[in-house]
Amino acid sequence: MKYRKGFLKGFLLITVLLGICVCAPAQENTEVYGFFETYRNFDYKTGFDPADFQDVNLNGGGGGIAYNFVPWFALWTQVSFLGSPENDQLSVRIINNLQGVRYQSPRYGPFIFYGKGGLGFTNYGITFRESGSGYGSTKFSAGYGGGIQIWINDYLGLVLEASHLLMGVPQVTDSENRDKWDTGLTYKTGLAIRF
Repeated sequence: MKYRKGFLKGFLLITVLLGICVCAPAQENTEVYGFFETYRNFDYKTGFDPADFQDVNLNGGGGGIAYNFVPWFALWTQVSFLGSPENDQLSVRIINNLQGVRYQSPRYGPFIFYGKGGLGFTNYGITFRESGSGYGSTKFSAGYGGGIQIWINDYLGLVLEASHLLMGVPQVTDSENRDKWDTGLTYKTGLAIRF
């Protein structure tokens, strides 16, 4: 039941954000997109072995906005709800935000190829399962990748993307033998609407 509430909250947040973007003054070069995302191989060595995560695949989704200044260049921002890995000791909710630049090819039929990079932050909501207490921590993140947009018409397209993501991870123990960073691959698929 707890996961359904979290999923429902995330879904409602994305719906509200996309609704605000659609109702905002439309500009010909603005894209609003939503996506499903998979993050591969989340590793988090906390310094206390029973609380560690190894090779966890996270599934989530998110959305974003891109503004095309010229046909080959855009600025973008996105929010990803990467999921909530759990073990016997910890439950960790992960939300990532990135913003950056995107360079894209001319349109080849329905296809536009692009490469992008950005900086942002990752927020961790950590709950200690035994005590029920928890805290939040926000760390630096960076990502780069590339993908393809397949435009069904001038206003609706499919987005396929692969990215490499680097995220700082929070300090749960005072151990020196702990991870400070995690890195992994993300795969996205979603829909884009252009105004």
